[in-house]
Amino acid sequence: MSVRKAPGPAFPAASGYSEQRMLEALPPQLAEKVQGLPVAYLELAKSYRQAQATRTGNKPAKRNIRLHSDVATAVNRQMVSDKRMLGLKNLKPSQYVDAAITLARNVSVNDLIRAADHFRDSQLGEEGGSATPNHYSISRDNDGWLDNMMDELLLANTTGLHGHMINVIIQSFLEQLRDEAPTPAS
Repeated sequence: MSVRKAPGPAFPAASGYSEQRMLEALPPQLAEKVQGLPVAYLELAKSYRQAQATRTGNKPAKRNIRLHSDVATAVNRQMVSDKRMLGLKNLKPSQYVDAAITLARNVSVNDLIRAADHFRDSQLGEEGGSATPNHYSISRDNDGWLDNMMDELLLANTTGLHGHMINVIIQSFLEQLRDEAPTPAS
């Protein structure tokens, strides 16, 4: 059974940084792979680079996240497609989760709550939609933002939406990647 599509938050078309500056922050070979692609791919490349870093002072946080089974399947499908398109053999689901959260940090709390409500409502009456929890490595900044978001949800009297919010953030990120991905040459 698949989830009815819930309207997700509208991610910004830019991360707040110029695309040129984002490219300059990447190693040259990685920047070349994503040059000319939408900002969602630049964020994915940034997350990929951070995950590949070997500096011990910049270790990511491990976060226990329960993705809806359809969202988890969509992440894996997108990852396989992007591995082939970008030639990044070490691309992992954690990098999609991290990049999605990075872009969502620019979305208003009210928009995230509204989207999470829609996501939850689209699952009502569904049996067994949530996959088992998995640990995802995300940046320390995103981990802190998720902690703060739990407080924001509490203040808005909307406890219980946190997991739905994360799912809809990732779902929206994947839609942005699909909508803006280059079409293969025929």
